[in-house]
Amino acid sequence: MIRSSLFAGLTTVAFGYLYQLAGVNLWIAGAIGALAWAGASVIGTLTGAGLLSNFLGALIVGVLAEMAAVRKRQPVTLFMVPAIISFVPGYLVYQSMVAFLKGQSADGIRIGFTALFAAGALSLGLALATAVFRPMLRRWLAPRKPPAT
Repeated sequence: MIRSSLFAGLTTVAFGYLYQLAGVNLWIAGAIGALAWAGASVIGTLTGAGLLSNFLGALIVGVLAEMAAVRKRQPVTLFMVPAIISFVPGYLVYQSMVAFLKGQSADGIRIGFTALFAAGALSLGLALATAVFRPMLRRWLAPRKPPAT
């Protein structure tokens, strides 16, 4: 789990670099990707539910990205987009396409729907983090203004 989390963090750093994210923000995004992958791996191991682990991984990405955006005064997408890349079910889509090309339509449909549900779980996790946690985090983590005198 530790090795896969480190690779997820390195993947996040690589995609952040491709998106021209620089400086400390690049490493913050990498840490978010690694922590989210570790959390999703723990949930996936404990429950055996892949969709739940995808949802909670995306929720962790969303919440940590919102926190970093408030603290660094940067747009949340700088941290969220590279960190969620590791969760994208691209390999499942590839497997579905290969199954269709081999004439295994039932397997192609099954794998395709698995990829679709995984993408939906990711979307739901990010949307929940944005809709629910953003207002709370902005209120709790915003820099305090000194009282007027």
